[in-house]
Amino acid sequence: MENLPVIRLLFNHRYLLLLLLLTGAVFFKGVTPSFSSDDFVHLENNIHFKNLAEASEVFITPYGREYRPLVRLSLWLNHQMGDTALAYKLSNLLMHLLCVVLLYGIMLRLGVAKTTALIASSIFALHPIHTTSVHFILGRTDLVAAVFYLATLYCVAGWKQSPRLAQQLVTLLWFVAALLSKELSITLPAMMLAILLLQRQSLAFMPMFRTALSLWPYALLALIYLFARIYQWKSMDAAVAVYTDFSPLNILTNYAEWAFALLYPFDLYVAREWQLLHTQLFVALTVIACLSILAIAAYIWRPTACRLVRSPLLWLGVIWILVTLVPMTGGNSHRWYLYLPSAGLSLIFATLWPATSGIRRTLLNLLLVIILLIYSGETLRQSFIWHEQSQINERLLSAAETHELRQHEVIAIANMPFGYQSAFLFTHSSFEEALRVRYGHSPRIEVLSYMNLDEQNSLALSHSGNEISFGITPNAYRYFRLPNQQIFFAKPDIFTQGATTLRIDQLDTAGRITAYSLLLPEQYQTPVYYFDGERFIRLPASASE
Repeated sequence: MENLPVIRLLFNHRYLLLLLLLTGAVFFKGVTPSFSSDDFVHLENNIHFKNLAEASEVFITPYGREYRPLVRLSLWLNHQMGDTALAYKLSNLLMHLLCVVLLYGIMLRLGVAKTTALIASSIFALHPIHTTSVHFILGRTDLVAAVFYLATLYCVAGWKQSPRLAQQLVTLLWFVAALLSKELSITLPAMMLAILLLQRQSLAFMPMFRTALSLWPYALLALIYLFARIYQWKSMDAAVAVYTDFSPLNILTNYAEWAFALLYPFDLYVAREWQLLHTQLFVALTVIACLSILAIAAYIWRPTACRLVRSPLLWLGVIWILVTLVPMTGGNSHRWYLYLPSAGLSLIFATLWPATSGIRRTLLNLLLVIILLIYSGETLRQSFIWHEQSQINERLLSAAETHELRQHEVIAIANMPFGYQSAFLFTHSSFEEALRVRYGHSPRIEVLSYMNLDEQNSLALSHSGNEISFGITPNAYRYFRLPNQQIFFAKPDIFTQGATTLRIDQLDTAGRITAYSLLLPEQYQTPVYYFDGERFIRLPASASE
């Protein structure tokens, strides 16, 4: 074995390999051949290149408000491997496993013991918050950026005092690749500085200044990138408005929701329903849970509290979470934004676990086993949801091959299937793009309303003249939503959408629609279809014409 360094390396980190196998197993059920939702938008714009020379255009031609050429190039490369989503989703899973390895390596280079680094990495590897990033092909934006982000920090963690030119060049390569993957990478210089300060164990002004000054090429590149993106966005006010609400209230709200998503190990959709339907009970349970966590933490770490507060690695984990989320604070608190920030939890745990011993270590180990079992079970459950979503997606698109809805130039659809439970189906205009990608042609589709699906989706339908009414019993997964993405309402209301009018007739106690009506104008010529929970059905002529 001494003459086989690769074998020796694998043997020395054999438990990491077991973690990677476990991670692959709990995610694998969601690796399916079907695309979904916004996948089709990006496929339509990134798979048409005939060769690598044409594909290189992604470096000089931004796509909408985004400039993520390496993500676009990766989609084209996956397209060369087949027409199904398998290559894309396998690539996503492999990138997630690579991120686990890189995070493990960073901790080792920061002086964390091998066992501690392995346990801390398992929190990142199995966290259920990552299912969207891994199974949703467009989640690869965060995965590609995370690979290069972590690769950069892995190099920086190996710099020691004075990095050689070769080390600087390799680090710079990964740094530029991260910038070409997603905007959050502008935070890299800050995290590079934090890691160098942690290693050099000095907060004196001059050493800190010299360390910061050594990173000037990276800071300069990040600033050039930032100013170039701001200049690009100047002509896209409407497109970027949803990402630029940097008001204190929006920032604090986003951080609070992200903190809940990171710490709550179960289904966020169910948590939202409890919050709305049983507000007082939800608040009481949340307070009890927080107090219980604080009490357990006080018991476990009270003897070492002073030493923990002074631990640089602990503060690196906290700073990691806060800093890597900064670029997204002006938008919404989407759960997939937490992919890279969640690595901060591993750094925090890498500080907390070694600071225990005796009965306190035993209690912490028991809690850790319970948490990892919950993580694994919830990730596996969500992977099964994405598997079922894939089957629904494929069934609907296959049925569309012979469905007469494709024969029209323009159609309208009510109850467009938005998603299945927590997995996306056809958001925004993606059904139209899906038909175009699959069959080369699609009618122009006007979405009148959306419907999120559960396992059972009993839909009530009635129509009289030009008025069509729909009704369901909403739950955490099954609900109507309007084209403006609104799900919850304070009171029944009326909304005008082009020539049609949508009237909310009844709400449940959470403010979700239980019944609504579509009012079509006289002699409405556009064919109207609705989704009944299983298939698209055309409304009778008397209701739409």
